[in-house]
Amino acid sequence: MRVFLITGFALDKRAFSLMDLPSETYTTLDFIPVRKGESLREYALRMAGEIGLAPGDIIGGVSLGGMLALEMATAVDVRGVLIIASTLHPRHIRKRFRFWAPFAAHVPDFLIRRIFTLIPAILAWQRMLDPPRQALLADIMGKFPPALLRTFPRMITTWPGAKPPARFRQLHSDGDWLIRPVGDPATLTIVPGKNHLITVSHPEAVREWVLRAVAEFTAD
Repeated sequence: MRVFLITGFALDKRAFSLMDLPSETYTTLDFIPVRKGESLREYALRMAGEIGLAPGDIIGGVSLGGMLALEMATAVDVRGVLIIASTLHPRHIRKRFRFWAPFAAHVPDFLIRRIFTLIPAILAWQRMLDPPRQALLADIMGKFPPALLRTFPRMITTWPGAKPPARFRQLHSDGDWLIRPVGDPATLTIVPGKNHLITVSHPEAVREWVLRAVAEFTAD
């Protein structure tokens, strides 16, 4: 059994680095290139093939990565699905992102980079990140490919959503500024934090939840 965790929008797999998960079981994943006109579902299934996702594995992700994990689980009989600061449907994404998404494809590279390098500074100013974590996030977001920043918003907002599988767990912060924490109380865990990027801002709490959820899945 392997556990795969997919990174989130504007992030890379270093967004999981502070969680210090055991590498013999856990594999963290960056995004693969997008093909022109590809839907989120098509992209997810192609990615599942590339990583070799197999029945009995556990798949999860943060934000966009959680949406991809849900779609992968529709095609592969995984042991369980974990989504972190993510959603089952784009209607739970806050309106300011959905309003901006149609314009993303036309934004110049330099402006995209400027916007996303400002986010860590804003979060630090709001006391959501300490200086070392601000520096990590700034480096991650500063290196994210602008082509993906332009492409993913359309894929996300046109995604029809997915039903949760039978073995499913969801983690969210209580004041997520990007995706509203909506879900079944039986499978949804809420942690304090008022942040969307909780694998960076609250890695200890996320690690504890992930290890506990994986243990529950493997005990079935």
